Amino acid sequence: MSLDELLRECQLKGYQGSGPGGQHRNKTNTGVNLRLSAYNLEIKSCESRSAAENKVHALHRMRMAIALEVRETPKPVSELKFPGSNGRIQSSNLGFAPFIADVLDIVALNNGDTKPAAVAFGLSPTALTRILHQEKSIIEKVQSLRKVGGKRPLHR
Repeated sequence: MSLDELLRECQLKGYQGSGPGGQHRNKTNTGVNLRLSAYNLEIKSCESRSAAENKVHALHRMRMAIALEVRETPKPVSELKFPGSNGRIQSSNLGFAPFIADVLDIVALNNGDTKPAAVAFGLSPTALTRILHQEKSIIEKVQSLRKVGGKRPLHR
């Protein structure tokens, strides 16, 4: 889902950010509150003094929140393509959140086993584990899926 499509699905509200930043931050509605009722997700962003920048930050966070929380039937392996290169991908890559969603769908289907997800994307299990450890929220989700499936925690 593109950022524009996601924005159409969300309710967007502005609010006054708090904290340091002076008059511009404290007297204007540059903070952004993004709510996606379909999944009961709410994301706030007020780190920038620009409402437009905060909206983009909130949309990226919403994509990751959806990737972490919403499980679907995995896509066929023929439709999966690793969006990074050489077994690496940055979290700033636009394909990162959909990739994580696909990985988590496969891991959930396989009772917490990450190897089928690695194989589906043409990665080594070690490379996938390294990617999953990039963000705390991602590895926490994987660890919870592994625990439900009776698997040991992943280590670096």
